[in-house]
Order: sequence, then C-alpha cells, then structure tokens
Amino acid sequence: MSAMFVTVTIQTYNHAKTLAITLESLRILRCPNGSDYEILVVNNNSSDDTADVIQRYAKILAPRLHSIFESRQGLSHARNRALKEAKGEIVCFTDDDVRVDPEWLIVITEAFKKYDASIVGGRSYLIFPEGMQKPEWLTERFEKFWSRLDYGDEVLVGTDKDLYGLNFSILKEAALKVGGFDSNLGRNGKCLISGEEKDLQDRIAQAGGILVYEPNAIVGHIIPEHRLRKRWFLKRVFWGAVSFERLRIRKEGECASVLGVFIHAVRCSLSIVKSWLLGDFSLVTFMHKALYACSAWGLFYEDVRFGSLRRFSRMRGSCERS
Repeated sequence: MSAMFVTVTIQTYNHAKTLAITLESLRILRCPNGSDYEILVVNNNSSDDTADVIQRYAKILAPRLHSIFESRQGLSHARNRALKEAKGEIVCFTDDDVRVDPEWLIVITEAFKKYDASIVGGRSYLIFPEGMQKPEWLTERFEKFWSRLDYGDEVLVGTDKDLYGLNFSILKEAALKVGGFDSNLGRNGKCLISGEEKDLQDRIAQAGGILVYEPNAIVGHIIPEHRLRKRWFLKRVFWGAVSFERLRIRKEGECASVLGVFIHAVRCSLSIVKSWLLGDFSLVTFMHKALYACSAWGLFYEDVRFGSLRRFSRMRGSCERS
C-alpha cells in the first residue's frame, strides 16, 4: 500500500447548505504523496437544492468529484452504494455537515499503512451556529449524540471503541466481504436510528480486521440550530437507546425482561415528577432526568418490538407446519 487510490465519499439527504460547506472544505484537502483520490457524492432522494450544489462543485472540484443517485431511502443503502461504486481501495466516509481538516486524508492513509488497519476512525469536534453555544443543560457526556468523539491524543490500535460515521474509513474489500452496512440500521428519512457503523466494526473485528483510532484525523461537525432544541435531543436519545438495544439483542440473541425494563422506564419518568413535587426543578435537573427517561423508553420499545417479532415468527412457523 505504498501508493493507493482513495475514495472520499459523502452521503447526503436534504442538507444542501451544509453539503456546500463540506465540499468547500475538500478544496484544500491535501493528497498523500504518490497516491490519488476521488470524491463520490451519493444523493439519497434529496428534494432541496442538493443537485444544484453537487453540479456547482463538480466543476470546482473537477475532475475528482462525481455523483450518483440512490433511490432506496436510508443512510446504509447510500453507504452500500458508495462501497459498490467506489474506485478506491480505501473508502473514507464523511457526512454532509462537516468541515474536513486539510491533513485528514494524509493522516488516514498513513494509519492504514502503518498499522495494517481495516478501519481507521478519528476525532470530531462541534461547530455551533454563529452567535450560539452549547445549551447549559447539556453536559459533556451527552455530546456523543451530536457525534463528538475524542478518545485522547494517543493512537489506539485494535480498539473496540465506537468510531463514528462522520470520520470513518475502511478497506473496501474488508467491508464488502462481511456484507457492508446493515440496511436495518442507520438514519432513514427523519428516523434517527443509528448503530450501523458499530455493527460493521464488530463484524470486521470478528473477521480478524484491525480497528484504529487516529486522533490526528480530524473533522468538525456542524450543529444546525434545530439540533439545539430539547425536543430534537430527547428524540435522538430515544432512538440511540433503540439502536443500542437492537445491537445488544443481535449479539446476545435475547431481549431483556420487558417487565423489568418497563418498571425502570416508569421509575425514570416518576423521578421527573418527584423532582417537581420537591421543588428541585431546574432546567439542568429536568433535562438530565428526561434524557434518562427517554433512553429507558427506547430500550422498552425495542424489547417489545423484538418480542412481538419473535412471537409472530413462531406463530407463522406453527401455521406452516400445520
């Protein structure tokens, strides 16, 4: 891998404004010596000005940039299409709402060479709208739901930590060998389910691949104003819990006790009421308890869904046998 061809790919859905910022940041992307790269944009049924933005930057970033249209809705479908169409032996995934560091590609390719990696993930920081900052109720532990990632300044070789999709590079052959991204996971329209990167990471690791966290591979994540709202964040935490439980059930083969999870969710909800009755109802207290309650209800939702699917499967099997 002394010289290589790399595909930098962006999957986009109705984020024309931030897509333009991402593509603009790629104008100053430095290329590793002796290597080359392409930029592949996958338009996943966007109905805004995305097509116009892609057309404009196809001229600015010519001849590197080209685009394809993926009609199957869902981030995993779009990512799998990118894997299929990519010309590079390494496929570098980033999102349509980031700013990429100029050295990003050089650092990533060096990590693949040095550590014989199958996946390389990096650091991501948050970029808030002009004149706005992080809400006071949001502590650092919840920033992961905005895809902030920082595991420190040391390279982690063979890590089992989550590597986020906005800064996620993989050997094309390794990804295709294990079946790519699971289309039952990942954003789909307004649904905020996730976990597709973690699922792919686990399958790559089980196949003997090496996962690397490279702190010098850096992108900035642009946080739009609507994601600062409490309603969005509560929804994001709920679907984050659904994703976590879905992955856990796949790994262990069994859901948790539905009754136990239900009781936990009710207790989390009653804790909010208790704080209100006792007069301890600051915004920080309320949001923290509300976030934990949403997480608990997300676990309950997925356990009920899994149990229902399993019962349906058994009933259908019984009917077929009879």
